[in-house]
Amino acid sequence: MTWWLIQRAIPRAQFALWSLRNPGRSFREFYANSVARSLNNAKKHSSLGSNLKPDSTKRAQQTFDKLIAQGILPNDTVVDYGCGTLRIGKLFIEFLDADRYVGMDIDERILDAGRSQLPPALFDSKRPSLEVISIDSLSRVAALNPKWVFSQGVLQHVPPLELDEYFKNLFPLIHAGATGLIKARIDSRARRLSTMSWVHELGQLEAAAVRHDMKLDRLQSGGGFMRLRAAGTIAPVSRSEA
Repeated sequence: MTWWLIQRAIPRAQFALWSLRNPGRSFREFYANSVARSLNNAKKHSSLGSNLKPDSTKRAQQTFDKLIAQGILPNDTVVDYGCGTLRIGKLFIEFLDADRYVGMDIDERILDAGRSQLPPALFDSKRPSLEVISIDSLSRVAALNPKWVFSQGVLQHVPPLELDEYFKNLFPLIHAGATGLIKARIDSRARRLSTMSWVHELGQLEAAAVRHDMKLDRLQSGGGFMRLRAAGTIAPVSRSEA
């Protein structure tokens, strides 16, 4: 019991200590700084940077295939919300027509690391857009009338108290006509797994979506993805469901 209590206390303590040194700054900034530091060390990572774990490429391809099965076409404009260092984004950039991929993340350092992973010829020919998430950038991207927004590996790093910010950010993209495909770790109750990761309760996610005039549905054959769309719209039928 004592060790269990210590394990639960450590994640909260790490953020609390950081907050004391950085008063007024958000968990999002804490996460961004932690990711930026991890990109500079030699430790292998499951999804970020160039020093990836051996199975990372295979898992990226599997996720890409599941997303494409929902009906994404090369001439669709696709927003990768939480693109990280383009582990999956690179596959989309190769697949989509030029000027059709938009990657968004919370820190320019993360986007710079992603740019460095792309062959110059691919970047020049496909002209992907990489944006730091902000009110202005979300407005610019919404004006492109994206067809799809996918968000994989993001919600697990969003604290329950910041779910509203997550769905608020997706609001302009979804209400511009995009279909969202988002993935989260789901359980019967929300709980913290580590310093920077959570399991969420589905009802909390659905309620947060509703507060921003959106509807969240679990996909029968979406590989764990959920569909997010503007409330009142008819859900498109994916190729895997047709």
